[in-house]
Amino acid sequence: MKIMIVDDERIASEELYDICLSHPSIKEAHVFNNPAEALFFISENQDIDIAFLDIEMPVMTGLELAKKINEINNSTKIVFVTGFKEYAYDAYRVNAIGYILKPYDDETVFQEIEKADAFRNAIPSNEISIKTFGYFDIFVNRKPVYFSSAKAKEFMALLVDRQGSSVSTEQAVSILWPDRNYDESVQSLFRKVLRSLRNSLSDAGILDILIDERNQRSIDTTKFKCDYYQFLTDPHTHFDTFHGEYMTGYAFAKPTEQKIKNKFYEIKGGV
Repeated sequence: MKIMIVDDERIASEELYDICLSHPSIKEAHVFNNPAEALFFISENQDIDIAFLDIEMPVMTGLELAKKINEINNSTKIVFVTGFKEYAYDAYRVNAIGYILKPYDDETVFQEIEKADAFRNAIPSNEISIKTFGYFDIFVNRKPVYFSSAKAKEFMALLVDRQGSSVSTEQAVSILWPDRNYDESVQSLFRKVLRSLRNSLSDAGILDILIDERNQRSIDTTKFKCDYYQFLTDPHTHFDTFHGEYMTGYAFAKPTEQKIKNKFYEIKGGV
């Protein structure tokens, strides 16, 4: 795999560079202390598999850089590196697959490299595949679907979690904005989210997986493969695909995650 590291702290970037190159799957690594130079590089070299980005950088933050990288090539996996825990939610909002706290250790960095490698290799080609274990993502022909709206992606995840059952507008609003009243302003906000979701699915050529009927939305579960659904169908065969997290970052997914964990440990105890 090819990676890039962007950190304005030269010592930190060189340390991460050395750790990454010690992993057998990393064949090429590029280090930048200037985000603008990194952005130019990836615009000319769109085969970068992983971008390790520091969050707090002058002129352009890592979060801003991640958004621009997604616009250039949304198949590049973003992993944030920072000394501050409070950026975790913001990192998630730009579709990062990982979040490493400084100081680095080999094991944590290797886990993120292997996670990115799994994204590349675990998704069958020429079909829609939905990943729910860990961070939620949708792939079409091995390429991730880009969502311009984090709420649109969250709503899609909710529909996947519901396994084809319908979700009303009122139910969706209560989950997406739990602190808001169900009034015209929040309904208007949801309509924008729904429009953004349709656009993202349409751009990926998979709009037909969304079933939209008046005040109810659901998904056609026959049109894609999903790690969670495979686990439900045959947990003994697929239990080792679960690594402790389900739809990371989504509060509504916690009950399902607990059910998966219960089943996982039940099977693991019997192995």
